[in-house]
Amino acid sequence: MWDERTYRSSYRLSPVDAGRPFRRAVAIFLALVLTLWAAAPILDAQEEGDQPTGDREAAATTDVETGDDEKAGEKKKKGPSFMPIPIFITEPAVGYGLGAAVAYFHKKKQGGDTGADSHPPAFTADTAADAGKHQKVPPTISGVAAAYTENGTWGVGLAHTASWKKDRIRYTGAVGYAHVVSTFYLNDQPAEFELDTALLLQDVKFRIGSSDVFVGGKLVYLTPELLFDEDTGELPVDDDRTKLKDFGLAVQAEYDGRDNKMTPNWGQYVELVGWKHLEALGGETDYWTVGLLVDSFHEMLNRKLVLGFHLDLDTAGGDPPLWGYPWVTMRGIPALRYQNESTAVISTELRWNIFGRWAAVGFIGAAATRGDRPIFEDHSGIYAGGVGGRFLFRPQDSLWVGIDVARGPEETALYIVMGHKW
Repeated sequence: MWDERTYRSSYRLSPVDAGRPFRRAVAIFLALVLTLWAAAPILDAQEEGDQPTGDREAAATTDVETGDDEKAGEKKKKGPSFMPIPIFITEPAVGYGLGAAVAYFHKKKQGGDTGADSHPPAFTADTAADAGKHQKVPPTISGVAAAYTENGTWGVGLAHTASWKKDRIRYTGAVGYAHVVSTFYLNDQPAEFELDTALLLQDVKFRIGSSDVFVGGKLVYLTPELLFDEDTGELPVDDDRTKLKDFGLAVQAEYDGRDNKMTPNWGQYVELVGWKHLEALGGETDYWTVGLLVDSFHEMLNRKLVLGFHLDLDTAGGDPPLWGYPWVTMRGIPALRYQNESTAVISTELRWNIFGRWAAVGFIGAAATRGDRPIFEDHSGIYAGGVGGRFLFRPQDSLWVGIDVARGPEETALYIVMGHKW
């Protein structure tokens, strides 16, 4: 809940500037494709290294028997442990941006969890859906990342994710720093700001038996310093509410029955999270938030169509700071544009697997906000929708990449998509 903005005039598609954002988005998309294409051999080598030991030895023995000693030696080698990952930002609230991350894949312990058996290569949308049924245990990854956008927003961070006890325990931890340049809409009027904050996040979940249900907790600590633009004028916000240390604890429950996490073809995902931000352990805020997220995916017409439904409900109470209120998150609408005590978003997306690795998508959604705070306006009938194209870049991971064009109530936006946008 600490997303960002951009200068609005830069992203309204006037007749004069209509082509400029499109050209920028296309350039970023081409850079994405080229970067992923260059990284494909690294991904393949890493996947080969993660094969169960018995499979690698059997493959190597077969090659030796056929006299291909060199190929056998190559199969025994483990892929690189370090992997470069591009970051492409196309959020209208902060503008177009680029970044990079370096991820370190920790080696599995001898005899440790290897996950499901490796699946055969997949080269179409149909076989990618089959491949998704054989998910591996999530790898243990450590990484460092940095990103910058054209409106001056930037951030750096370190993160670690791990899975223990045959995927019965999942952990994510992160620490970082961000400088955000964006806009709040107070009394429905824009108020440009800059925000600097450090971030500490801890997230641990425990699987219930052998089910797809996880329960656990989260911890977050922020140190925001909020500065409004001098030309904004008088604001309905007290100065003592712009610099508050924010410490929060959460309980969470999650069900994940999707066939894969990158671009699901079927299954459901449900997440319920309740936060309490405390005036304790260094915190200076006292408020709570509750969020419910539901995604459902359905294959139709012999896998030619994938229909998805998305529901996102959020509410806040107590005395939240400006960054503590939920806002509408939907393609075609900048982050923070519609903010209030409670927000609701419902949307649907249809993916048409046209042929081979190519697909087209169409999406539409509606949102509303409600609350009693005088600094925010109630809104209903907030609609947005659009179309896009997809290319199945990594069938074995069901990783689709593409570009979307979305129209909201006030502007048109372009998005680079890796995986599913939800």
